[in-house]
Amino acid sequence: MHVVPGRWYAVAAGVLVVTFLLWPGGLRHLPFLLVALSALPCVAVALRRAAPGERLSWWLMLAALLLYNVGNIIWTWMVIVEGRVTGDDTVAGVFLTGGGVLVLCAALAVVVQRGRRDIGGLIDSVVTALALTGLFWDSLLLPALADQHVTTSREIVVFVHVFVMAGTMGALLRISFVGPGERAPVRLLTGAVGLGLLGSVVGALAIDPSTGARASWTDMIYLAAYALLGCAALHPGAGAVAAPGEPPADRLSRRRLLVLGLMIGLAPLTAGIRGILGLPLDGLILAFTSVSIVPLVMIRVERLSSARDEAEQALVRLATRDGLTGLPNRAAGVEHIAAELQRGPGELAVLFCDLDGFKPVNDRLGHAAGDRLLAAVADRLRGCVRQGDLVFRLGGDEFVIACSGVGALDEICARIRGVVSTPFPIAGEQVRIGVSAGYAVARDGDTADNLISRADLAMYEAKRTKRAGSLSVAAA
Repeated sequence: MHVVPGRWYAVAAGVLVVTFLLWPGGLRHLPFLLVALSALPCVAVALRRAAPGERLSWWLMLAALLLYNVGNIIWTWMVIVEGRVTGDDTVAGVFLTGGGVLVLCAALAVVVQRGRRDIGGLIDSVVTALALTGLFWDSLLLPALADQHVTTSREIVVFVHVFVMAGTMGALLRISFVGPGERAPVRLLTGAVGLGLLGSVVGALAIDPSTGARASWTDMIYLAAYALLGCAALHPGAGAVAAPGEPPADRLSRRRLLVLGLMIGLAPLTAGIRGILGLPLDGLILAFTSVSIVPLVMIRVERLSSARDEAEQALVRLATRDGLTGLPNRAAGVEHIAAELQRGPGELAVLFCDLDGFKPVNDRLGHAAGDRLLAAVADRLRGCVRQGDLVFRLGGDEFVIACSGVGALDEICARIRGVVSTPFPIAGEQVRIGVSAGYAVARDGDTADNLISRADLAMYEAKRTKRAGSLSVAAA
């Protein structure tokens, strides 16, 4: 199915939504059921398009639509045949509630899969949404429920439903506007969930006190939600709704920190103002703030601390590691030798290695092949040293080995001879290189640079007697 059928669906569903209130009251169930039922095949299309590991949200949405439509059909039957004014407290209400739970689960699945690399941003969005919803609850929704004289259990059910949906909406809004990839179907899905939340809130407010029935115009909001869900499912990018995006920069700027602090204090501030004005206090808000918003902010701070530690470790690696070979770089190697010299020269020895024949390989096969050769040589040199010895890249095709004990040099050199006797498979060829090496043993008063320089001079002496594809060694 391509874009055109999706557009035709959007036009047809949009017309039914816009004209819903123009239908006679006894016939409004027809456009409502038509749009609600038509969302089922749309979601089936999205389910077929999605990758095998990214279908959970659409499976949940399909199950939610099945429950919703069963509830809608039962509710319509009771209204038309039995003359009921509401079906919310009947079997129909059970199916509709189950559908709402599955929609919430589907939305959470999208958030978890698509936003799993943006945990910090999701936490910020959820905290903001919950705090603002708390203000809305205290100022508008709670007084309306009090006027309706609802039971405490009903108030708690509405409270939990509204706040869970609001938190989910905050997360959906975050993934709808942040990160790469196709965002249109996610935004349509977010709009559908948002309209479902709006319908729940408006439905709780627009109650006829004499009959307890919702105002019929509130069905238009749910109708629009079904239409947006169908449009989201028919969008060409619907199959990738749950595909994870690249992690955005997670920086807790002063402005974001100020907003988080304000959101944490919003509920206690509202409760304080209500107390000053002599209005009844809502313990649900304060309790909810303690058990949800504060822990979320603590998790946010802990993640930022972990990210900072990881960044510091990454900087240390960049400062001390050679990016091509992964060996310690010149700075780390010189620092290691200097630290060993501070303990006393002892039997510290430095072996300076220079590759013979590297430049012709680099010129003939290209720099990329030359880089692979250097990395391969580094891997083999790692296997030539003992535990406690250090091999590092000095620069270019020069490597240095620092070891303890002059006698260990013979063993290391024997291993290096094995390295150069075996060709390297590079760019489809078997490449052979030689190594010229010079060593120097530490003396009193040596510095790291002096020791390396003496080994370097010995290496040039070895080059005079070198034999291609072999190891030549000279002493300082």
